[in-house]
Amino acid sequence: MSNLLRKTATTTEDKKKTLQSVLHLVEELRSAGSPLAAKTYNYVINAYSRAGESHGIIPLLQQMEAENITPHRVFFEQALELAGSLGEPVLQAHILQYMERHGYKKTPIIYNAFLKCAKENMELERAIDILDEMKKCNIKPSMSSYSELIDLAVTFEEPETAYELLLSAKLLKDFAEYEEPLYLNVLRSASYHYKHDIVKILWEEAITQKGYRPDEGLCLQVLNMTGKYADPRLASSVIKYIGSQGYTYRELHFQPLIQAFAQTGDIRSTFKLLHAMREAGVTPSKRTITSMSSIFAQDKSAITKAKAAIDEALRSDIKEIDILAVNLVIHVLASNRQYDEALSLYNRVMEAGVTPNEETLDAVLDSCIHSQDAALGEKIYNEMISKGISKTPSTLSKMVALMCTQEEYDDAFKYLEEMKHLDMIPYRGSYYKLVKTLAAAKDPRLNIALEDMKDYGYELSTHLQEYIEQHDENQYDEGESSAHISL
Repeated sequence: MSNLLRKTATTTEDKKKTLQSVLHLVEELRSAGSPLAAKTYNYVINAYSRAGESHGIIPLLQQMEAENITPHRVFFEQALELAGSLGEPVLQAHILQYMERHGYKKTPIIYNAFLKCAKENMELERAIDILDEMKKCNIKPSMSSYSELIDLAVTFEEPETAYELLLSAKLLKDFAEYEEPLYLNVLRSASYHYKHDIVKILWEEAITQKGYRPDEGLCLQVLNMTGKYADPRLASSVIKYIGSQGYTYRELHFQPLIQAFAQTGDIRSTFKLLHAMREAGVTPSKRTITSMSSIFAQDKSAITKAKAAIDEALRSDIKEIDILAVNLVIHVLASNRQYDEALSLYNRVMEAGVTPNEETLDAVLDSCIHSQDAALGEKIYNEMISKGISKTPSTLSKMVALMCTQEEYDDAFKYLEEMKHLDMIPYRGSYYKLVKTLAAAKDPRLNIALEDMKDYGYELSTHLQEYIEQHDENQYDEGESSAHISL
């Protein structure tokens, strides 16, 4: 009967049916008057465990107590594991009371059962307390327990805790079986929460040294973090890895790298990256250097460094000069009222043979607008257009604004009319500038300009309305002519 009970308890058939079969055999033993032994109850708890049912544990302990049977340690271990897997801490506490009455001490299996229960109930702090108790007792948690708790720490968005658990897990002999997913999991959590120190260590260990392979999403997250913490070394390592894995380089890969270099104050290296992007087949855009714009706003010395970087490249290697960097510096100089410096830089770069683009023209026109030098702006505009630079809504809108800086501003209408012929929509700013100019001059074409602006979907702002009222007591009449501006 004992062999039959053992065989039945370990069958691979339906586990719930197996439990019922085992219980039926036990009842047959009772009916036959055969004494039950602790070993018999081991088979029964095994069947309960395999069926995932815990309701029979306490009744079994009560039966053994009534029959004066001392449960084996394995019974308590299996019972606690079952309760832990089901997340039943109260049941575990009751089982523990029975176990202690029989003089058994906690074993690694039992502690791991407690950890399992804490994990099932998402009790990270409780799990950490259990680990501390185990360390005091010189008991090592299983690697599977560490793995589950690291996952739990990541779930609770506690990368520091996950990292500390990882450090402890590394001391176990079977860590190698789990390490790659654990490294990458903790790295992902740390990068998401911008834990720079942890990310640096894990990237070096997991990717550089061990050769583990993070996905592109994780690489991008690490790159974003490097930009925030001005870590060009780590950013360069990530970029290198992306290339080594055959991923297609994209602008968003380089943006954090440029931000990281720029924040270190190494403007020349930052500008070199723009050239490197083009060599990698990626065309940088204004988005690429957004972070640099904020740095120029925060650090005035960065402007001086930027000019020096371009001048140094002009003397040593013109290939280092990216037109995007030139455009940015000209724009920044103009914004800081260094108009002569902006135009001087433009002239030096053009004389060196650097090819301008539409954004170069926009940057130079910004400088001319700020300095109210319409003649120079128009001269440069005509030169660039004759060299093949395309007319854009931005450029023509700036020409409107530039003409409005002069007492004779009729040419502003010429550029507006040109945009209409090219099916371009003038920018709101160009209309605002024109309306202010017309209002200040009490020009009768103001109402027509306002109607024209309205036709393009631009609402009259409160500020602009007040400006008009200050210069002309005659307010805009909604019933005025709806004719468009014309020459």
